[in-house]
Amino acid sequence: MPEILAIITAAHEAYRAFAATEPDKDIKVAVGNAVRFLTADLTSAAELVATTREG
Repeated sequence: MPEILAIITAAHEAYRAFAATEPDKDIKVAVGNAVRFLTADLTSAAELVATTREG
């Protein structure tokens, strides 16, 4: 799904902009983890949608 991929791309771009501000290491790690979890969840959702549409 292109919309889901666009959200993933936007999240990664926003994280890169956030990381460029050189936040505290613990905060950077926490936000990075959140982006990774979001990516995993959205990837699963995209796969589910693709499977549902095929079937």
